[in-house]
Amino acid sequence: MKTILIGAFPICLSIYKYLSENELLSAICFEELVGQNPNSFWSTSIQKEGYETYRINRQNIHTDFKKWLKNKNPDLVLVCGFSIKIPENILAIPTYRFLNVHFGKLPENKGPDPVFWSIKQGKKKTAITIHQMDKDWDTGKILLEQPIPIIPGETLGMANSKMSYMLDGLIKKGIQLVSDIKNFKPQPTKEITYYNRPSEKDTTISWETQTADEIENLVNACNPKYGGATTYYQGSPIKIIEVSPVDSQPLLGKTAGEIIHAHPQEGLYVYCKYGKILRINIISSDAGVLSGVKFVHLGVRQGHYFNNNIAYKQRSVVS
Repeated sequence: MKTILIGAFPICLSIYKYLSENELLSAICFEELVGQNPNSFWSTSIQKEGYETYRINRQNIHTDFKKWLKNKNPDLVLVCGFSIKIPENILAIPTYRFLNVHFGKLPENKGPDPVFWSIKQGKKKTAITIHQMDKDWDTGKILLEQPIPIIPGETLGMANSKMSYMLDGLIKKGIQLVSDIKNFKPQPTKEITYYNRPSEKDTTISWETQTADEIENLVNACNPKYGGATTYYQGSPIKIIEVSPVDSQPLLGKTAGEIIHAHPQEGLYVYCKYGKILRINIISSDAGVLSGVKFVHLGVRQGHYFNNNIAYKQRSVVS
């Protein structure tokens, strides 16, 4: 089967290897992003292995790419990590159309970053869904669905990597099934949810409203793609990259976001809603990526606060 892969590397690397090793690969397409070096590591490496590459952008997808794809005349196009909407007339060019790899369960986890939302919401599992692409986002018929557990403490990067390593086996199975239209199932019509790409507000900690568990989930969901969960210290934004819960009795009489312990050997501890405590393990700031212990050496003191925004911080300092 002559197959073209449209993918974001390294997420789709296992798909590339499977197609290459089994002589199923015809060409590779990359999404051309603004400011991206056209001679990237992956495209250069793939070209050295003898494969044709093509860069798709929002302009050429309607014209040049359509002509190129017709000339290639593929049996199947596989898509894994691509943010440009593909026109419906192009989707019909391959014999078996386009298959998309979606890191989320459909239709309840549609959108461009489903794993972020699954981890932020504290979900215990997600799925890899392989579905046929149609004119809308994440709405096509489902060919395969593989449930994936989310391990406690797992970050966005860990979950994405774990799922990417499984793609070769799923694509092998998908290629075996794709020729029979009876293997495609319409998506359920209930529990349909579309999540947009996370905004700045979505990746910012709200100490007053979020519990310690919710903050830990957010921190994990933001690592590494969003550089950590945003908070503010002394009026400056920082990113919290890793936290861990402290097993202790609930503490009373403190304010959410208050630093209750800052020790140059023992590290940094912060009070959360309902009296739970989080240990701050890794922080990214203008001083660099630091452990909580090293961050204490910058002058952090017990009784200082993490807050939600600059204005709030400034009011706290003035008062």
